[in-house]
Amino acid sequence: MAPPASDWANDMIRRPTKLELMAQVVIAALTVLLISDVLDAMQGSPCSLPGSQSDCYPWGSEGPVAGRWRYDSKAAYIGTGLASIVILIAAGLTPLTVSRARVGLPLMAMGLAVSIYVSSFF
Repeated sequence: MAPPASDWANDMIRRPTKLELMAQVVIAALTVLLISDVLDAMQGSPCSLPGSQSDCYPWGSEGPVAGRWRYDSKAAYIGTGLASIVILIAAGLTPLTVSRARVGLPLMAMGLAVSIYVSSFF
């Protein structure tokens, strides 16, 4: 009798541990918040315009974010937001693609740290 055929999905995708699932929930929540922020920023206007509303964004060098590259322009803000979203999604999918949880959790933490760095300190 021939051995059972290998199922590609079972060979390539690992079931995450409970700790990884909790981390994925946190990453998913942060991703949703960041997507919401980027969508709001796409509709936002600069605070430097006369009569700007309370929902404006501080594009350019003004206020507490003066000198940060991310706030130089609307395009830079949205671009770094999109980059952070991609990094968070990759970090959230990491447990499905690595063979061991011992590797998956540190990779998720690194992805989360890089995403926070890109979206906060650039």
